[in-house]
Amino acid sequence: MTGAEMPLSFLIYVWYNKEYLHYRGDVFMDSLVRQIEVPIARNKIQKAGLYLVPEQRLDELAEIAADAYQNYPLHNWFTNGVYDPIASKLLMKSTLAAMKDDSVIYADSEELNGFAVWVPLGFTGSKTLPFLRNGGVRLFLHTGLGMLRKLLTYESFAMNLKKKYTGHIDWYLFNLSVRQSAQGKGIASKLMRPMLRFCDDEKMLVYLETNKESNVPMYNHYGFELRETIMIPGSTVMHYAMVRNPD
Repeated sequence: MTGAEMPLSFLIYVWYNKEYLHYRGDVFMDSLVRQIEVPIARNKIQKAGLYLVPEQRLDELAEIAADAYQNYPLHNWFTNGVYDPIASKLLMKSTLAAMKDDSVIYADSEELNGFAVWVPLGFTGSKTLPFLRNGGVRLFLHTGLGMLRKLLTYESFAMNLKKKYTGHIDWYLFNLSVRQSAQGKGIASKLMRPMLRFCDDEKMLVYLETNKESNVPMYNHYGFELRETIMIPGSTVMHYAMVRNPD
């Protein structure tokens, strides 16, 4: 393989991998990933006929997620065992707004029946200040600080598990949501396959987690392997860590 034929993600991998160079989790590296990998992925998504969601429509995505996450074990745990649609929407709104510049956020179409959020290699957690500025404060005023403690516990736990299986050298499927009224119509497949082809071309691992056992076979269908089943600390919620090797 010549230098010209190497996927750009491999060159970034060389930068990140401790076997080649010391790890650089700094602003320069974050900027490099955003400037190279994210635009390439967005271009692939557009060419596949999918809809890159503009910032002004992120609130609509948060509504889709809140609808899709009804009675989802993790969200129920965040709100003391009772599904809270307001909390779910605020959580997703804050998270999406904080991640919009560093991720690939797209929907099946302008109708927004479902959407996916992918984050490039090097991701170790959401940025605190953007999260708080974009609705996080309202979220904690609504739920109380108990949810903040649970969110911090969960993110630390989830990111440590991701690091265990990928070293953070992965494309991370952060979210996949489809409206309940649109489920069973092939929208999840429409969202997943173009990005998985991109990851195959880039020779990149893909990582995701789910907190519903019934989701595991669906992700198996897309080539993901279950690597660990473990309970989230301080909860009764199971966490399923899954990895997909490039085809």
